Amino acid sequence: LSKRRRIRIRIRILSRIHYTMIMIRSSIYACLLAVASTTATTVVNAAESEFCPTLDADFHRRQTASFGGEAVVYEEGTSAKHNPFLTLSADGKTGTIVVGNGEDGEGVWHPMVASEDPETVHFITHIMVKDQDDNVVALEALDPTVAAPATMTFSVPGGVTTLTPFEWCNKHGLYKGATVTIPAPTTVDPSDPSCGISNFDTQAWESVHADFMRLQKMEPHNSEVPFTEEGGVKHTPYITLNADGITASILVGDTSADVHPMNGSPDGESPHWITELYVMDQSGKIVTMQSLDSTGVDRATAEFNIPEGAETLQAYEWCNLHGLWQGPEVKVGSASDSSTTEGNSGVACSIAVGAIAGTSLLAAIGM
Repeated sequence: LSKRRRIRIRIRILSRIHYTMIMIRSSIYACLLAVASTTATTVVNAAESEFCPTLDADFHRRQTASFGGEAVVYEEGTSAKHNPFLTLSADGKTGTIVVGNGEDGEGVWHPMVASEDPETVHFITHIMVKDQDDNVVALEALDPTVAAPATMTFSVPGGVTTLTPFEWCNKHGLYKGATVTIPAPTTVDPSDPSCGISNFDTQAWESVHADFMRLQKMEPHNSEVPFTEEGGVKHTPYITLNADGITASILVGDTSADVHPMNGSPDGESPHWITELYVMDQSGKIVTMQSLDSTGVDRATAEFNIPEGAETLQAYEWCNLHGLWQGPEVKVGSASDSSTTEGNSGVACSIAVGAIAGTSLLAAIGM
């Protein structure tokens, strides 16, 4: 080849490499944006979160309203099916709570029954533990598809002297276990984790929806179906398809009219907030469910990825005081055909970026 020809080929190769780098950089940015959008709302440091005291206050509100009193305390000689038992590790740094005493010969574990049937679903939705000052130091949302016993393991925070376990049964309310004394409290470590938001696992979503439908039929809601915007825009969850074509957002309420408040309970006051936001596609499959933290926000919002193959999307919200609400159905445009589901977005991004690099490299080599 002539010198001029070799220079021309070299320029073409360098130009293609430059173009490839731009495409890869753009693809990586888009992928990171898509993956980041799978989580719900504002990220709140656990130490600053009002989520746990708010949920605790709502458990006590519901206990009074539905069961007429305080948390049920286990009495010797009665069934321990609902009782949360707390044990500590040998070094006192780890606690484990199990609901029931199935390890005893005559004992029984509380069932964990996952179901799409509102009349069948029966499980421990949350386990939590409080310290000597009545602060919630650990809390976990449970998955009913995981076999009994309902269990939570947690790190014992520094400085605590006693711990008391609690559990919430979706059908029978709040139960309180025996207080355990910490033999040798450790000094407070600023890095100790504090109680923050806990989301339901994907496998639990159908059961959580079924339980909302069960509660919707009961006092004070008395409805066989979710409420709609005919009952007011304040509680209606509206979906907006974002310009990127692969993500969408939810807002409860209308900024031009009225938005739902997010009033937590940092000081034990009666809370009023949207506890969960979730979305169903045209087949009734739940494609995202997010528990909301009221800390530092004035409206209920969430972001999510538009699943591949989605034709329509419809949002739902549960208000701790006013029940289950369903938003208007939104038709998904063709842009969603190229989107990825939340679980596969990272894999799809890797494949896309690799394909761009590989194609350009082969083209360059073939010159």
